[in-house]
Amino acid sequence: MASATSSKKMREEANCSICLNLMTNPVSIDCGHSYCHSCIMEFLKKSSCNQLMLKVFYCPQCRAPFHTDSLRPNKQLGNLIEAIKEMDHEKSCEEHGEPLQLFCEDEGQLICWRCERTPKHKDHTTALVEDVCQDYKEKLQKSVTNLKKLEEECIDMKVSTALQITEWKEKIQIQRQKIHSDFKTLHSFLHDEEKFYLWKLEQEEEQTLKRLRAQEADLEQKSHEIKSYILELEEKCQGSAQNLLEDVKDTLSRSWAVKLETPEVFSLELHTTCNVSELYFDVKKMLRSYQVLVSQPTLSTMRERSIAQ
Repeated sequence: MASATSSKKMREEANCSICLNLMTNPVSIDCGHSYCHSCIMEFLKKSSCNQLMLKVFYCPQCRAPFHTDSLRPNKQLGNLIEAIKEMDHEKSCEEHGEPLQLFCEDEGQLICWRCERTPKHKDHTTALVEDVCQDYKEKLQKSVTNLKKLEEECIDMKVSTALQITEWKEKIQIQRQKIHSDFKTLHSFLHDEEKFYLWKLEQEEEQTLKRLRAQEADLEQKSHEIKSYILELEEKCQGSAQNLLEDVKDTLSRSWAVKLETPEVFSLELHTTCNVSELYFDVKKMLRSYQVLVSQPTLSTMRERSIAQ
């Protein structure tokens, strides 16, 4: 662990003397001093006309002369600056203020070197974050793979259910057309029978569609749930080691607990059928049953007939 003094010294070396911030795209000049590329270019633009004509400028720190051709990227300094930025983003222990550079396997949490020495973590298995990060990253990735497989299965089930709904609607439509066609050939007194069978068919259609749509909605909700877990795990995998290991065991436990139940299989066999030819042969009986009806039957009459049948 870098001491506070050495860390401060590194930051001072990495600061641009023009903007006083960490350098961005650092470049060096002949004297060895470095600046942000944008800062030194702005400095050159503001130089005197004579300097611009001669293309000779003076270092803002030591006043040593340099030419614009001498500007060169300082990759090593750039790498140092990136390391400093990573140090700035390191999480610290809330209790001790030390960097969280250890992972306690027993507690499944990030700890600092002082936490490791407390009675709470005595005899616990601990390891450096960088030593265990890859193993847990692989576990998270396996969990992502499993969830993606479940997501694919869920999508297939949704497609299958959608096809069932389409097939069911097509069957309903075909049956509706058949009923209309058959009843057009009958006399007017069969008009009430036609309305009855259509009403019964509508009831059957709605009941089955209601169940199929409920199943489709459940699968849609499950799909969103799986995607949410996938996004959570992928964000952990792409984040820093500390973010990845924070509550990692609980995250893994929740992700592996996601299950996808096989949806209920519905029969698409129609129960509402109408054999018009049989009605033709039973006309007298039907006429007797209709003699009591003076007006067109209401919906309640249809329901009473459905119960009677």
